[in-house]
Amino acid sequence: MAAPESNNNRDILKRLEKELEDKNFALPTLPDSAKKISDAIADPNVSATRVARVIGTDAVLSGRLIQVANSPIFQGLKRIEDLQHAISRLGLVCVRNLVISLTVNNLYKGKGNETIQKKLKEVWQNGVKVAAVSEVLARGRWRIDPSEALLAGLLHNIGSIPILNKLAEPKFKDVNEATINEALLELEPNLSKWIMEHWHLKPELACVPVLIKDVKKDHAGPANYADIVQVARLHAYRNSSHPLAKMKWVNIPSFSKLELTPEDSVEIIKQARNEIKAVMGILQGKS
Repeated sequence: MAAPESNNNRDILKRLEKELEDKNFALPTLPDSAKKISDAIADPNVSATRVARVIGTDAVLSGRLIQVANSPIFQGLKRIEDLQHAISRLGLVCVRNLVISLTVNNLYKGKGNETIQKKLKEVWQNGVKVAAVSEVLARGRWRIDPSEALLAGLLHNIGSIPILNKLAEPKFKDVNEATINEALLELEPNLSKWIMEHWHLKPELACVPVLIKDVKKDHAGPANYADIVQVARLHAYRNSSHPLAKMKWVNIPSFSKLELTPEDSVEIIKQARNEIKAVMGILQGKS
């Protein structure tokens, strides 16, 4: 006979699934500054000067973009001091991706008890690490843009936000951490995809959360963003309590798609640890 707590957890999951299916939750919206800049860059005739004027209305964001342009990832021979030169160095597509990446952190500051708050922080930190590792793994790869890989890595688990905000409601006050983890494991991928589609991100990025659900599933054609994020996610969850930490990396298709052995990937991450730390600091708003 099932324990009362087990039955209660199943009931909570069923109620949560029903409310999410009925779209009875607040959808995370693209931050205003990111939407304005994305809309501006979507204009094929937009100039760097025009984009600089739009971004320039947000002093904090402007400063962070200049910081990125001078970071180890993009730094050229000359240090950049103004926004327009930063945009020229980065390129408009990269600027759009970075603006979204630099503004979503506030979405993870929801309400709820200590367990919910802790989980929101954990999910955000994991997304930051996956994003930074994805950016490193994407460098120099055919048809893979490192800034797109960074964005896909950062948002691969954004579906956790409506789940955790919903579980923060008083009617779910009895939820425990095990049930929260199960809800995230089961419901997060499809919600992440839906949010990314709602934000009008490219299909090849929006499909990443669903494609990485099955670690052992192969696909035809060359490496894609899902392969990048899959390998980055395996690295991010190493030495953690997440189910992925127990996976054997041998024969996971994403490694061979990227023409890497697990040992190769470990060495790449080791060599780039300072750059990964720098990217994580930028995403977290650290100087």
